[in-house]
Amino acid sequence: MLESGQKGRYDMPQMLVYFAKVTHKPQRTLFQRSFDIDIQEVISPDRTITRYGRTWRFSKPKIHNGYLVGKLGFMLLGIEIRAVYDEEILDFIEQTVDAELSNFVFWAIDLSKQVLAFETKPPDIKYQSFKGAFEGFLAERPDIGLTVEDFVQTSRFVAWVESVERVINFKAGLRTPNPDFSKHGKIIQAILGDTNADRATLELTKLKESTDSLDTEKTINDIVKYGEDGYSSIVARGKKGEQQKVFDSRKSTPSERMDISKGITDDDKWKLIIDALRKFENEK
Repeated sequence: MLESGQKGRYDMPQMLVYFAKVTHKPQRTLFQRSFDIDIQEVISPDRTITRYGRTWRFSKPKIHNGYLVGKLGFMLLGIEIRAVYDEEILDFIEQTVDAELSNFVFWAIDLSKQVLAFETKPPDIKYQSFKGAFEGFLAERPDIGLTVEDFVQTSRFVAWVESVERVINFKAGLRTPNPDFSKHGKIIQAILGDTNADRATLELTKLKESTDSLDTEKTINDIVKYGEDGYSSIVARGKKGEQQKVFDSRKSTPSERMDISKGITDDDKWKLIIDALRKFENEK
């Protein structure tokens, strides 16, 4: 706790950066589109989408230190109450006037690993509002077939397993990887590749009368790791005594909070986001 008169890190503005996976949807065709070309075709300052009354738009993207970077923001026509002085009645009054409200955030994409990092500015731009707007632009080009996926953090799942006495249910939603299965475990190949499935739902459960736990160290661990690349969502249930505890990969998203200096330049802000992105990729 900071005492009166003390200076500390909380005197500085802070930026909260989130991470997500941008990748192609499964395509059962011989032609595999190039991610870096497709994503730059979608992210165009010439396009707009409207969500909940907000008109969203990208800035012109560019390559910065090997990463694709840009800004995404919205414009919203609203009303504003202003205090003015009325010379006729010699008094202050409030007037309602039309006003354009807007805000934007910075983002960066690692084109080789297809990982997106972006800042948020609550309450105007939260994780879901940014993701929803980004996905809205992707949906405008269904022929390209790009999507945004959340990350599952293996370390978070392991910590949850350690917090319960028994894991009694495990459910995973899986989708095929891009471009192939070479970097993933044999269990993923068996479930999706060998069956030629685009998506799969796997559920493992213990009977009510059981007193032991699901084994999470082998097959389940491989499936959770698969989520690190944004190709799955995980929901698990466990028990500690009579208390039931739930792990849901969709309810917590990896993020990084960092200090930023006042008056920071655009390039320096992108550098901070890229540094956070590199750190996240190295820790995965």
